[in-house]
Amino acid sequence: MQPIKQAVILAGGLGTRLRPLTFTTPKPMVKINDKPFLAYILELLKQNGITQVVLLVGYLHDQIEAYFGNGKKFGMSIKYSYSPIEVDTGTRIKNAIALLDQNFLLLYGDNYWPLHLASLVDFYKKMKTKASIVVYHNLDDGSKHNMLIDEKNLVRIYDKTRRVKNLNGLDIGFFLLDKSILTNLPKDNFSFEEIMIPRLIQNQELAGFMTHDKYYSLSNPSRIRLIEEYLKREKLI
Repeated sequence: MQPIKQAVILAGGLGTRLRPLTFTTPKPMVKINDKPFLAYILELLKQNGITQVVLLVGYLHDQIEAYFGNGKKFGMSIKYSYSPIEVDTGTRIKNAIALLDQNFLLLYGDNYWPLHLASLVDFYKKMKTKASIVVYHNLDDGSKHNMLIDEKNLVRIYDKTRRVKNLNGLDIGFFLLDKSILTNLPKDNFSFEEIMIPRLIQNQELAGFMTHDKYYSLSNPSRIRLIEEYLKREKLI
């Protein structure tokens, strides 16, 4: 397996829960301490040795492309895959398949987690599965769990409704994937979460990397202050 040098970021959604901020600004461009949220993610990726980024864009994509360009000023290469607004996550990834490395990091453009890629890669190699996902073991009861990870570190249950009891982790949208999972994909518009995750679980090909490190989600306006305070501290550290 070659070193992971590529990150693929889902950054095309409408960001409806962040309205009115996202009426005129795409979610990844919402300012945190006077800098787009996505800029912090790219800095994090660069610190972890990522040199290539593929941005899966849609809504108000021109703003993202104008700010980040080809990535040269950020010390990395950035490419773009555009899909219309109505296209779901799985189809966005499918549309970018020609740009993808054999192994790559997939993440959502609205979650920040203190990534330590080397540890995640070591786990991925040890598990020998086609995919791994970072799973937050929630200690502060801020969010409900939606996954069950067994004693072998395999994901056994994914419950998007968060109604199943006795789950032990919450997926936070950081994956290591083998491109080979992107075969026999639906022809119609489809969700990565609703189609690919259950398929990987059924085939025992999804490992769960458990973490107690808190993540920060740009999910609604009330969380912006928390993110600002956290990222200020990260910069100081």
